[in-house]
Amino acid sequence: MACISGGAPQQTLLQEWLQRECQSAKLHTVASEASNFGVRNAYQEPTHLGVDRWLAMLGAYNEVRKPTLIVDAGTAITVDWIDGEGQHLGGWIAPGVDLMQRAVVERAPRVFTHGTNMWGRANKLGTSTPEGLMDGCVNMFAGIVRQALYVTETEFDWFDFRLLFSGGSTPLLPVELKRRGELRSELVLQGLALYARND
Repeated sequence: MACISGGAPQQTLLQEWLQRECQSAKLHTVASEASNFGVRNAYQEPTHLGVDRWLAMLGAYNEVRKPTLIVDAGTAITVDWIDGEGQHLGGWIAPGVDLMQRAVVERAPRVFTHGTNMWGRANKLGTSTPEGLMDGCVNMFAGIVRQALYVTETEFDWFDFRLLFSGGSTPLLPVELKRRGELRSELVLQGLALYARND
């Protein structure tokens, strides 16, 4: 059996490959649901929640059933909260670090980057246009994480909770934030595995 997530182009490519290479494979397409595996989706239209976010929540909650904050930093930065009973409370979506940098460069003709090094530094001040852009975007990312922690601890009054990081931009966070959580790049696959085992 093969479980797949992602957009239509990826699904089509995988279906074509399976038909050629493994005609007996059973194909199961995963989409976000209103509820499953103990997690209840906060979205009124459950399929509007990105399936990667859904799978990450399933993976996290079915590993440890306690309040959890998930920050995934890839093309987009997504933040999701799940309480100790498996209720998704909602989340945020913001541009990822690279996307922020590209958006500024495309819209501001005098802003430029050194294309070979676009990582930036947390808690630092740029002394050139490329450094200022890179460091600014990294610190925007750090600011989202700090605000998410603030909301978690003041609005939800959670103090015993898990903070899970995933995504390629996580190493950019300052050490004091990274130390508060765990790097869990496999959460989406853990959620996908629940569907595979159940099928």
